[in-house]
Amino acid sequence: MFRPSQPDEAAVLSDIAIESKGRWGYSREQLEVWRKDLRILPSYIKANTIETIWQNELKVGFFAIKLNTKPILDHLWLLPKAIGHGIGKLAFQRAVAIAEKTGVKAFTIISDPTAEGFYFHMGEVPSIPQNRMLPKLLYRIQIQ
Repeated sequence: MFRPSQPDEAAVLSDIAIESKGRWGYSREQLEVWRKDLRILPSYIKANTIETIWQNELKVGFFAIKLNTKPILDHLWLLPKAIGHGIGKLAFQRAVAIAEKTGVKAFTIISDPTAEGFYFHMGEVPSIPQNRMLPKLLYRIQIQ
């Protein structure tokens, strides 16, 4: 399901990011404005931990995690047809496992407002007495 991304996949991954973001109703014009910011370059793939997400031999998404001094989940995109099938959860868990393996204790997520609920859900913990899931949040105070 996960394979290390290769530099020659840069254009395909860029297209996946745009198509995924387009699922949320943004106009074609707005997506084109954002295209340059969502573009994945071969040099970016070489410099970071990026994995392509496959389903039945088709590329359906990717994630990128920067594991430098300020670790960040920089990208997690799925094609619209892959959303809602648990693939995003598996990708997030994979990114967490990679971070843990390298000794990272926490990483930042800067979420699109439409994906905020997904990330809140990824941080939930079970509450047996309440018989429901509760969000587990971490707020870091930024030193000015």
